[in-house]
Amino acid sequence: MPERGSMERILIVDDDPGFRSLLSAILEGEGYDVHGAGTVAEAKNAGGRRKYDLVVTDLNLPDGDGIAVLRWWSENMPETPVVMITAFGTVTSAVEAMKLGAVDYLGKP
Repeated sequence: MPERGSMERILIVDDDPGFRSLLSAILEGEGYDVHGAGTVAEAKNAGGRRKYDLVVTDLNLPDGDGIAVLRWWSENMPETPVVMITAFGTVTSAVEAMKLGAVDYLGKP
């Protein structure tokens, strides 16, 4: 739980700027401090610069996949929950994500 007076920080990792912007607007409207990344590299860079209370990552990214983001967070910041989202989910990818520690695996509408 964040300290009193501080905002929970969320990182959204998705290569679709429209989806990232929409999700950011919704979460910011709920009072969260939201940051975005469009690639695995940007997500790792963001994680190296600051702590996040939650990471929401797309499965398909231009330089890898959300599994790489999940692995990085599991190895470097295991206390940070990671939620996978995708429009192209499979049972195999869902099982892999959950085994690696994803707290949830959601389909995009």
